[in-house]
Amino acid sequence: MKRAVTIKAELDQIHTVQELTGVFESIASMKISKLRDRVVQSKVFFSDLWQTYRELRIDPNEQLKRPHRTKKNRNVFVAITSEGKLSGGVVERVGDVMMDALSTSDSTDVIILGAQGAVQFAQQGIEALESYHLPDSDGEFSVAAVVETLQQYDQISVFYQTYESLRVQRIARIELISAVRELGDAADDSQQDDEIVSSRSYVFEPNITEIADYLESLMMEVALTQIIMESKLAQYASRFNAMNTAKHRADEISKDFDRLYHRAKRGESDERIKETMKVLLRRTA
Repeated sequence: MKRAVTIKAELDQIHTVQELTGVFESIASMKISKLRDRVVQSKVFFSDLWQTYRELRIDPNEQLKRPHRTKKNRNVFVAITSEGKLSGGVVERVGDVMMDALSTSDSTDVIILGAQGAVQFAQQGIEALESYHLPDSDGEFSVAAVVETLQQYDQISVFYQTYESLRVQRIARIELISAVRELGDAADDSQQDDEIVSSRSYVFEPNITEIADYLESLMMEVALTQIIMESKLAQYASRFNAMNTAKHRADEISKDFDRLYHRAKRGESDERIKETMKVLLRRTA
């Protein structure tokens, strides 16, 4: 049996793991709470944008047509991965789903968001047209450069990890233009119909079409930002679950080592008593 002092040293290390996993679990929980608030605020902002945009368009059938595409008849797959290595396997899962989609899709380019994804996808043989860094923090960040590239394509498919609950995350594929329309439909359901603002009643600078095109680009940025935040939510949830599992496992090991420690102490104490008794018996013999 190990000596009590050795078991005590190992027990101290386990206590350190317990404390660290508890800290990381709390950090992930706080980040989830903050990101949830940001998603809610983003949806409110999108609703206001959509209302303004909807009032500008004379013909609803022209909404989100994007007539200035330079890569017509081509599609693009966007993979939202991870900037660092602590991704909980999200990069591999996103890559697997996208590889299956690529095998049945022609005329498709690949754009990757996240440095870790760019590295791992290259190792898997997925050639990316462009790759972008994800923001290091959860604060304000811009996806304008990404959206400017995406605007050139007919169809935009985004692959990412969704946040369904603290315990459930999965890989999803979403069509960005459809997602923008769905957000717009939700905004329409929550607001009253207002008067259409047209060039017949107002003077616009530069012109009403360019203003509407700008709002379309802005709404796509908001929608993509929401998807990125949801992916981050899912990654934090995965991290929270991993830390929670590690913490509970460390608790179980700690209890086992605590029992071993006290057993070893009792054993060493019994040995000392036996040695003392032997000495006393020799002296009295």
